[in-house]
Amino acid sequence: MDENNEMVYREVQRPRQIWYWGLILAVAVLMWYWFIQQIVFGVPIGNNPAPDVVTIILWVLFGIAFPVIMLGVLKLVVEVHHDGVYIRFVPFHIHYRKYLFKDIRDYQRMTYSPLKRFGGWGLRFNFENEKAYNLIGKEGIELSFNYSKLVIGTQKPDELKRAIDSVRKEL
Repeated sequence: MDENNEMVYREVQRPRQIWYWGLILAVAVLMWYWFIQQIVFGVPIGNNPAPDVVTIILWVLFGIAFPVIMLGVLKLVVEVHHDGVYIRFVPFHIHYRKYLFKDIRDYQRMTYSPLKRFGGWGLRFNFENEKAYNLIGKEGIELSFNYSKLVIGTQKPDELKRAIDSVRKEL
């Protein structure tokens, strides 16, 4: 980014819900139990046990990689610069997604239900040509473009709107 495009606002969100952590850790504990029983002790799990190769692959995916990614790496980064709003949903985006102010028709602070409107949290789409980036909560900023809308979930909706307002006044 060039020198004239300094950052005005930055928010980093990480999952904090206890049920989320509990679910991820429960899956990991189950995978570790399965791995230890079947691979270490040689005691197959269930009436029709999976082959050892499948057990090891699932253990690596859901006992190690999944918890590390979901609890250690997952975050939503929202930045406001002088030319637009930048969003990065780590680890799914390698680079920031830019939403330039010249393309934004309107924006507003809002309270919404991520479950009803988008079917949940994360990077979501619906049938009304709307996209959402939401990690926690139900507060956000809705950006309207000519043919679509983008909802950005935030824990600080007033601060994010003020940052956008201050930059838009300069344009």
